[in-house]
Order: sequence, then C-alpha cells, then structure tokens
Amino acid sequence: MLNHSGIKTLTTARLTLRPFRVEDAEDMYNNWAHDPEVTRYVTWEPHESVNLTRELLKSWTANYDRPSYYNWAMEHDGEVIGNVEVMPQDKWEAAELGYCMSRRFWNQGFMTEAVSAITDFLFGEVGYHRLRVRHVRDNPASGRVAEKNGYTFEGVERELHMSHEGKFRDILGWSLLREEWLRRKEGAGDRIRTERMILRPPTMADFDAIHGWAGNADSTKYMFWGPNTPADTISFIQGCMTDWAMAEPKRHEFVLTRNEDGAVLGACNIYVTGELGEVGWILHPDHRHQGYAMEAGRGLLRYGFRKLELHRIRARCDTRNLPSYRVMERLGMRREAEFKSARFTHGEWHDEYEYAVLREEWEC
Repeated sequence: MLNHSGIKTLTTARLTLRPFRVEDAEDMYNNWAHDPEVTRYVTWEPHESVNLTRELLKSWTANYDRPSYYNWAMEHDGEVIGNVEVMPQDKWEAAELGYCMSRRFWNQGFMTEAVSAITDFLFGEVGYHRLRVRHVRDNPASGRVAEKNGYTFEGVERELHMSHEGKFRDILGWSLLREEWLRRKEGAGDRIRTERMILRPPTMADFDAIHGWAGNADSTKYMFWGPNTPADTISFIQGCMTDWAMAEPKRHEFVLTRNEDGAVLGACNIYVTGELGEVGWILHPDHRHQGYAMEAGRGLLRYGFRKLELHRIRARCDTRNLPSYRVMERLGMRREAEFKSARFTHGEWHDEYEYAVLREEWEC
C-alpha cells in the first residue's frame, strides 16, 4: 500500500529540493529548458521562449494538488538548476525517475545528491517497491547517477527512442528494489569493535564529519587524492554504500565512531584481492595523537586475518608521513620496501614505504 501525501521539501548537503513555483520560469529557461545540449537527451524540444517555460510551470504547479504528483525543483544557492520528476506506476508499486540539469552544474555530483534524497523519500515515505531510471545510450552520465545510488543495470531496449533529428537510439535501464535500498540505508556490512570505538560502514548522514578531513588540505597532504570538493565526498560515500551492498565486497570502508558519544573521528579501510589485503587510515586533525589510528589498525588486522581469512596484509604511505608508518611498525608490520618516486601526490613525485605482515606472524 502506497502512502501518497504530496510532495515535500527535502534538503541535502548542497541542495533544497522543493516544489516548483511559476516564478522559477527564468531560471528554468536560462539554465536548461532552452539549451539544445541538455534537451538532446530528452523527449521534448528546447523551449523557444520563457513564456513557454512559464506556461509549463503553471501546469506543473497545478498538479501539486494531487498527492501522488512529485516534481522537484533543485535549488542551489538560491538558483534553480534542474529538476527530478517521478512517473508513477502505482498498480505495480513502481515508479520511474527522470532528471534534467543545467550544463554549468554537470560533473559536480549535484544530480547524484538529488536522486539519493528522492530515492530515500520514495522508498521510505511513499513506500514504493521498485524504482527505475532509463536514459539514452549516448548519455552515460545519467547512468552513472543511477549506479552511484545503488541502482542495478538491467539491460538495453534497442532503438526505442527517436532523437529530435529523427534517429533511433537505444535506451538503457537501471532499477533499485526496496529491499536493496534498505540494505544500503541500514548500513549493510560489517562492524568492528575496539576498546573505544566501533568501525562501521559510512552513510550519507556522515557527510559533514567525513568532509571535515576529506576536504582538509592538511589531512590529505600525503594522499593520492584530495582535498575533496563536496561532490567528491558525496561520490565517495555513495561508492562505499554501493560496495557494502554487494554480496562479497572487495573494498571495505569504515568510519571510526567513538563509543561514548558516537562522534565520527576518522576513517579506515581494507581492500581485498584474492587472499591479499591492504589497509589504510585517516583521522580528523582534532583527533590525532590519541591512539585512534593504532586502535583502528589493530581492528583491521583482526578483521582481515580472522573474518576475511587473508594470507598477507600490507600498508603503504609517503615516506614523509612519520605518524602513519610508526603506526604500521607498532602493529608489528615489517618494512619490506622503499620505492623511489612512486607516489604522485598534488603535482609532485614522492618516495613510498611498503609494510606488511603475514597471518602466521600476526598470530604469534
């Protein structure tokens, strides 16, 4: 049984998703409705005037009286930059999402962020059983939005769509079931308990904490990546949630949460290839030099050798990162190599240490 109670305003890290207003016509027309580069992937022609956009918005806003009508304006810094519309198939407790956005905001994670929040609403509040996304093959970015939100690629409908130029194009389909969404939202994956912490899979609720170190230049100065933009951090979290929803993930990402207050202190991970693993960690600057990395490292080794039954676990770091390789040494890992100019970080080549420990050594 679906619970249609009308569209609601949703907020994300960077967006307000709200009902359209007729006065949004200028933004919609200027940002995407008249742009042939945007509309070449949709079924409707570019708008020839803002008056056409205004008339369309009048019909959209009139539909908000229906509790089953969902069409969100994506507002960023006071400007409407795109929309996400829902096409319901209530007989089967299913719906299809369609989305469109200004070119100026492509490749910055905004649509992934919007679809994540709307997917949560449609499953969590409306109660849909199945959601799907379809797009033309020539528009792979739309598929990446679906994939990052945990949707599964289902197949190709050949030459189903006709372009504005009269050419037939393939349609690619993705879907997500409610039970799959629940596994992602409930933090599918393992937990590691240590003396002072629980290491658990990250969720979107951790965005502010994760971006506190991922977007920090000092925290990431020895990393291959960073400092992150908000879009980078959102993409990272979405990727973690997708990995943990897999039956046998190869990437195990955790956030470090303190037992006494639930504060998120940092992150750690173990990547698996066959019977080999690699561990890493990062802390927010406020939580360094308190033994948390060492404690997380011990938990990771225990998890890797006992739960994952790995044969060998390694760790690598920039040779300038003294605190990190001291943790490796205190964990009983052996320095096996020093690679010259092996790490390209922030435009420069730097040397790298590799440490490792075997299961039989760790068990001694």
